[in-house]
Amino acid sequence: MNTRVALSVSLVGGLLATTYLLRPIHVVRVQGVCSSFYWTVRSWLWNYPVTEDYAIWDTGDPNDRQVFESDRIRLLRIWRFLQPFFVSRGYRPYVLKDPTDLFSDIVPSIPASTEKTTYPFAQCFYRTDADAETYFYSPFVWPARDTLGRDVILKAISGPQPSKELRAFRLLQSDALRDDPRNHTIPVLDYINFNGQVFVVMPRWNGATAADFAKVGELVRYGRAFMEAVAFLHEHNISHGDMLLQNIMTDALIPEAKKTTDPLFAGVRGPKRRYALIDFETAIVDYSPELLAGFKKDVRDLASALEFNLRCIQDVIPDIGPLFDSMKDSASPTQPSAATALSRYEEICSSLSAEDLELDVRGMLWLEGKITYRRAPSVYVSDTA
Repeated sequence: MNTRVALSVSLVGGLLATTYLLRPIHVVRVQGVCSSFYWTVRSWLWNYPVTEDYAIWDTGDPNDRQVFESDRIRLLRIWRFLQPFFVSRGYRPYVLKDPTDLFSDIVPSIPASTEKTTYPFAQCFYRTDADAETYFYSPFVWPARDTLGRDVILKAISGPQPSKELRAFRLLQSDALRDDPRNHTIPVLDYINFNGQVFVVMPRWNGATAADFAKVGELVRYGRAFMEAVAFLHEHNISHGDMLLQNIMTDALIPEAKKTTDPLFAGVRGPKRRYALIDFETAIVDYSPELLAGFKKDVRDLASALEFNLRCIQDVIPDIGPLFDSMKDSASPTQPSAATALSRYEEICSSLSAEDLELDVRGMLWLEGKITYRRAPSVYVSDTA
């Protein structure tokens, strides 16, 4: 009997030693001893899809179909692997609508909140959960809902060495800056660390241009918010570095047009509507020559982003075009700073009367000097925003 036990122990020991040599065990660091043990075992079984190296989120050439699909499979596997971890932290990630389809939409895994959401969560105008469906568009980002059914975004923003984005978030969410009314940046709900990978949890907001601009006043408030946002960043020695339309958001969840011929929803841009910048991956937060160059680029890119919509009201605010032209000339020594551009914008808009602000916006889009005009009235979904 003792011989059999010894033989069994020897076999098990040999098996474990062989297994360790083939796939060494690496301790996964998460909060709590039991959690670390569980995630160490789970990671070993999954062959460690999440390491401390932030490069796990990198992708290759998207034009190479084979590379693109390989990256997508690997990244979807990472997010699937992490689902139980985020659930344990109070966030239920969305899931693939069709798990067999590599390009499937991503859908909620729990119902939406039936209660009216308040800031920092977006006001929800979804008609059904079908409106919440999205797609896997960024390796770093995954949608989820908290335990109350409120929509959030999970984003991998740093490895063990603090990234530019993490440093920018920490500064913008500091006690000194967080509650400044000029701080139009996305609020942070939580930071979560998994084995050196840092995830930020943010409320899920829509792109700022997802809803229609029906009135002149809506466009004026939209422009002012982002003019003020960039001036605020520069005042605190932060350059955003990626001032694109896709990185400017509003605190509303709106059914988005699926086709270019679909009408946009309107009536959600009241005076209380908030706007915010996201994505600080290329931010500069240290005073340097690069920061000063970043300031000029921010001003140029801000004008390029805003003019698509704001030049549609040049008939009401003729001076808005020359302002944008001066902002886009980053090679000129007379390019205005963000603060000067904001001051000039305020001056231009100060002459508008209450009647002017209530004028209908006839144009849908300005592009290369031409305005595309709307063919049908706006579709209103709310008058209370």
